[in-house]
Amino acid sequence: MENVQYQTKPQYAGTQGTLLVAKNDDRIHSLDETEQPAHINLDQPALIGLTPPFINQRFTLRQGKTTIGRRADNNIVLADGSVSSLHAWIIEDNGQYRVMNILSTNGSFVNDARITEAPLQDGDRIRFGGVELQLHTGLANKKTASSGKNILLAFAAIGIVALVALGWVFMR
Repeated sequence: MENVQYQTKPQYAGTQGTLLVAKNDDRIHSLDETEQPAHINLDQPALIGLTPPFINQRFTLRQGKTTIGRRADNNIVLADGSVSSLHAWIIEDNGQYRVMNILSTNGSFVNDARITEAPLQDGDRIRFGGVELQLHTGLANKKTASSGKNILLAFAAIGIVALVALGWVFMR
């Protein structure tokens, strides 16, 4: 006769082996539906997915070199058959970006033009094989903020010069 071992259901198992847990059960992290996702820094440079299954997915770029490809050891992993295992690099140098096609079979494209290496601007569409992403450098907001600061500084400097001039006139 064959020796058969039967698995017993865990103490908290429901019908069909469904595990039953209470909201305060130590075995789970949290069932709180009000929990918010981690804060996303929109000023941080990133690629935003434009094609399925990556639509609206945000891939943060690193300072220096960001590797892109299908293989798990890349900085940005695009699990798509049209993307090569090591497809491309995006290189950041003092706020300037460029993309380099590395070992891809299906090519890299910037705004639908096939490239081996190309400079990038905020809003450029970059395609690796069949996966299209858009570059968001975060610099547009910084430029707007810094130009606003420059205007305020200019007005402050004009005001100071005017006050000094008025003081000079009234002191004579």
